[in-house]
Amino acid sequence: MVQKYLDGVPASEAVTGEEQVITIAHTFYDQHNMLPLHTAAWANHPPGVRHVLVDDCSPTPIACHEVPSNVAIYRIDRDIPWNMAGARNLAFHVAQTDWVLSADIDHVITAETLLQLRNLDYADDNVAHRLKRRRSDGSVGTDAIICILMNRARYIGIGGHDEDFAGSYGREETFFDQCLRYQGVTIRTCHTAFVDWHGFDGRTRGLVRCRQSNTQLFDQKMALLRAGTYTAGARLRFPWHVVQAPEPGGGR
Repeated sequence: MVQKYLDGVPASEAVTGEEQVITIAHTFYDQHNMLPLHTAAWANHPPGVRHVLVDDCSPTPIACHEVPSNVAIYRIDRDIPWNMAGARNLAFHVAQTDWVLSADIDHVITAETLLQLRNLDYADDNVAHRLKRRRSDGSVGTDAIICILMNRARYIGIGGHDEDFAGSYGREETFFDQCLRYQGVTIRTCHTAFVDWHGFDGRTRGLVRCRQSNTQLFDQKMALLRAGTYTAGARLRFPWHVVQAPEPGGGR
């Protein structure tokens, strides 16, 4: 089913709710300049693809007129510095498909990328896929730890991202990576599907990027993980609301 709809079913064919196969979820913080780029890419996506934006309490919220009406928008209502873990957990929480591709807002997913993703193994829920970044000059870098395609139920089952890392900078993605590995999830790098990376644009330049606190927390949690005594804490530790609900059927 996933391969069928990522392969490009004509838009004239109806896609029922049961046939929605993948959610592309982006976390957002005040990068309104990225929304026209995503809107242009979404227009070429095959039917059956859902789109979710999670606004991490941006100073200027996403307005509904900035994106198509079939893009679901959710907003976190408490301003927690570096709350990437919470934003990603919310994205997987609200997703309505079995598979979710999660990325930061400066990563654009093209129709070309989706065509390449049709060849991945979706039968095994215990496999997660990482995508590589393609820069504006066409060069391809290493796989992006923040751009991952995985089964939603498996993500929730392992506890998602640990929100204890929210409030300080760094290490939440590295710890999530370790959680996947210690809980038996195989991480594969996709060498043919790339995300177009538009890079850091300075929107968070004024925030403190000191990793000391979260490095200490990482070390403490890794000790628990190695000992087999780690348990994920509560998810979604903040109020949030729906800005723009997903349309019935969700795809184009």
